Amino acid sequence: MKNQNYKFTSYASASGKTDSDLRVILGPTNTGKTHLAMERMLGYSSGMIGLPLRLLAREVYDRLLRGDFGPVHSADVALITGEEKILPPKARYFVCTVEAMP
Repeated sequence: MKNQNYKFTSYASASGKTDSDLRVILGPTNTGKTHLAMERMLGYSSGMIGLPLRLLAREVYDRLLRGDFGPVHSADVALITGEEKILPPKARYFVCTVEAMP
């Protein structure tokens, strides 16, 4: 990653906890935000990412299966968009378009 001008923001949960499980990564275009988010997500036992475009969600899903962000088995990854649903029975990681997030 060339530039690391990221702003990490945490949001308190409904219970008022400050150590929220929701993270938002903001930064300029082409700085590796998606790559960072995917690496971080794979560091947990499960996770979900909401992306603004169907083609971007598909690209990230394909890159996950290729191992671009780290090792992951195809049975662990789901893709959910308005047009496409690939839902393995025991998926742990979900790549979605924002409007299709469960």
